[in-house]
This record gives sequence, structure tokens and C-alpha cells, in this order.
Amino acid sequence: MLEEKPKKKKNLGKIFEQNIKKSVDENSMYYYRLPDSPSSFNQDSPTVRFTLNTPYDMYIFFNRYLYTFELKSTKANSIPFDREKGDKKSIKYNQIIGLLKVSEYTHTRAGFLLDFRTSEMTYYLSIEKFLAFTQSSDKKSINEKDIINLRPVIVHKKKLQVHYRYDITKLLNRLIQKEQNNEQ
Repeated sequence: MLEEKPKKKKNLGKIFEQNIKKSVDENSMYYYRLPDSPSSFNQDSPTVRFTLNTPYDMYIFFNRYLYTFELKSTKANSIPFDREKGDKKSIKYNQIIGLLKVSEYTHTRAGFLLDFRTSEMTYYLSIEKFLAFTQSSDKKSINEKDIINLRPVIVHKKKLQVHYRYDITKLLNRLIQKEQNNEQ
């Protein structure tokens, strides 16, 4: 008698990343997903000698701006983050530093795309607003209410049969508009 293989647990974070990728307009944007290390897939192994510590998940070049994003999707109501190197939370210390470094350049924007599956809301939170939160709070996680209080940009999305499509063009144009308003 054949044994049934256990069903593989879906990595909903990876599905979120794939949905974002499929939402990118390839005619007007250049999208690149940085490679994950094996540890990102819970495949730590003694045979892996080195692991990548990518500074963020992806970047998009659009309309003379470079946008770097760390993507997080959660069913919980908060997302834990590292306060120092080696904490091993959902948002890692090297990702915070990586986003901060790239944000220092002209015509770059860096931040998080935070997807809360329970409320079905997705937000863009800049690294600057995230850091302001970490400096004004002693919390070790950021919840959806905290994010809303930081006035994020809502990422509009449309549900297909199963997956979502995100209005990335609208998001990036909104970020450009906010930047131009700040320059005036």
C-alpha cells in the first residue's frame, strides 16, 4: 500500500513575493529579486558554509528612481524586528541597515511592504518612519495599529480567484509625488 506524502506547507511569504513580482509592469519598470540564502527556506545545513545576508528582498527601477523593498506577510497582528545584530526576528538587523544605507542616495526610496493577511491590508512604510518608530518605542515588534499611526502608503490590491495583484505603478507614482511635494 502506498503511503500518502504529507502535504507541503505553503510559504505564504513567498507567495506574497510572487504576487508582487507578477504585479510589476515590465514595460515601465525594471524588477530584480535578490537571491535568498538556504537559511531563508529553513534549510540550514552543516554542508552550507556561507549564507547570504541580503540587505532587502527586491528592487524596482521606475521613472528615474530606485525603490528597494523588504517584503513581509503575516497572519499575526504584528511583525517582530531585530533591535541588534543576531536577534533573529522577522525583520532582521541587516535588512534594516541595508534599507537605511540605500536610502541615503539621491533618487532612492527604501522601505517595507507589509502585508497583514487577517485584515487584508498591505502598506508601504519607509525606512525613515520605521526607524522613527523604533527610536520612540521600546517595543520589539510593530503592529498594524502602529503602522497606521505612522501614516503609511496603502498599497491597493485586487483579489483574483486566489492570488492578489498589487497596483505597484500607483504606489510608486504616489511615492514620487510625495517626494516632489517635500522638495518644494
